[in-house]
Amino acid sequence: MFGIGWPEIICILLLGLIIIGPERLPGVIKDVQAALYAARKAINNAKAELNGEFSDLGADLEEFRQPLSQIARIQRMGPKAAITRALFDDDEDFLDSFDPRKIMKGDTAGEAYRRQAHQQDLRGQEPRPQRDRETPPTQRHDGPGPAAPSGGFSWDDVT
Repeated sequence: MFGIGWPEIICILLLGLIIIGPERLPGVIKDVQAALYAARKAINNAKAELNGEFSDLGADLEEFRQPLSQIARIQRMGPKAAITRALFDDDEDFLDSFDPRKIMKGDTAGEAYRRQAHQQDLRGQEPRPQRDRETPPTQRHDGPGPAAPSGGFSWDDVT
């Protein structure tokens, strides 16, 4: 407990035997033993008395324990949980409809297109786009002379 080993205890007993004397040493040992017993008994009585008083206070403090635990729970919440609790009475389903991670877990149009493209690649076909767009044919002028005006952009106009 205090770092005292057997050599120190034997040294203390020898010093006690020399200083006190062999005829009074047993009486001193009994007195020290009685003092230690009285100190332990006083400490145990004080503990029992304090525990009895605090058990009465425990019932009084119980009414404060519930609001304090609610405050501690609110402090541990993140911003999303605090807003949900304040605005929607702990109904997280409303905010989950805006959560992009949960939206992307479900099937989306892009996911369906990627699956279709992957399946067509496995078959050796090229994937078809979802919407066919018609592109206007481009007019090329390969002959000599100025190109016919098409109403569009031409590099001949720049040079």
